[in-house]
Formats: sequence, structure tokens, C-alpha cells
Amino acid sequence: MDLTSLITDDMETLGHMEFTVTNNDLFNKEIKEFTLFYKIVGESRIKLFRNQRMELIFVRLNDDWMRQGKIDISNATLPLAIQLKWDNKSVDELAVKTPGQQEYQSVTCLQIDN
Repeated sequence: MDLTSLITDDMETLGHMEFTVTNNDLFNKEIKEFTLFYKIVGESRIKLFRNQRMELIFVRLNDDWMRQGKIDISNATLPLAIQLKWDNKSVDELAVKTPGQQEYQSVTCLQIDN
């Protein structure tokens, strides 16, 4: 599934996504950075990726600010359920849940003004 298709043009300032990742490359340590998606929506750019420290990072930025949240997924397993929420007037959130977990582990994204 192409995750960028879940993000429509009207979701630039307010949006919500839920999906499950089953791609083994997410946990392949030989891949330094694994991008789940990158999309430009209006004046905003939205990216979800895993860095080499096995942190899942959600970034949303525009000309005025950047918001970023990260969660350690080094002990996670597939399938990995992911929730993303964003709202220009409120906060952005990244949440993950592995098989067997009852609740999502979530983090509020930090905002850095440009």
C-alpha cells in the first residue's frame, strides 16, 4: 500500500492516519534510514521514517515551524500498528503498538519555530 495515498490535500493542517506496517525492512539494521513515506501537502511536508538508532520519527514542517516526535522501536515486532495525528491549532502525535500490546505507546511532537 502506498501510504501517501492516505494523505489528501485537505489534510495539510489537520489529519489522522492509522495503518499497520508489515515490511521487514523497517527492522533491517543494514538499512541506515528506512522511509515509510514522504509527502508534500500544500505548504507542508510530512515524513515518517526509521533512523539508524531504531527510532521511528514523525516530522511535519512548514515555513513557520517544524514538529517532530520519535519513539524507540528497537524492541518492537511486526506487524507494527501506527497512528499519526496532526493539528496546526493543537499538537501532533505519533503512536505505535506491537502485537500483544493492549494500548498504543504515544509521544507528542515537539515544535521548533523557524
